[in-house]
Amino acid sequence: MIQLTYEPAFDPLHAMYRALRLRDGTAADLRVPRDMFRILDFYLLFPERLQNMRFRQDHRRLKTLALATKRAPSYGPRPEDPVLFERMRPFQDAAVDTLALHYYFSPEALADGWVESEPTDVSPDLGEKIRSANEKEVGLMVALRTIAAEYPLEGPNGLKDRSGLLEHRYDAV
Repeated sequence: MIQLTYEPAFDPLHAMYRALRLRDGTAADLRVPRDMFRILDFYLLFPERLQNMRFRQDHRRLKTLALATKRAPSYGPRPEDPVLFERMRPFQDAAVDTLALHYYFSPEALADGWVESEPTDVSPDLGEKIRSANEKEVGLMVALRTIAAEYPLEGPNGLKDRSGLLEHRYDAV
């Protein structure tokens, strides 16, 4: 028997929607490394996986805030976090590259490995859907905003290490 299910992790259009949610939900002037943006996108899509991240002691409340996000249960088991994260890469890259072509993100910053917002506005309907989704999941957005602003990407206590999603041992710190 063949079973077909929709998985938003592997949908480039859904990845574009999530990228726009992150752009709206984090500080508008925030400039983050591309890998950090990918990690934030992963946790935006799978907030329950934040339970595997090691937060600093003063940020442990963010885990419970984010885990309060209610989502529909998955149709089946998913791979481990690093495997799923790596499988999402082509869709995340395609989404960010496409949004940069339309100046929602800076193409110059993206060429240097950074994701930086541009002041380009989305359509009013899409903007309202993004704001509504971010307000509905305000705890998760606060957690992602804090992670983006207060955790470095690299190093032994950076986001790569704390999330376990990317290799950190060979980072130049």
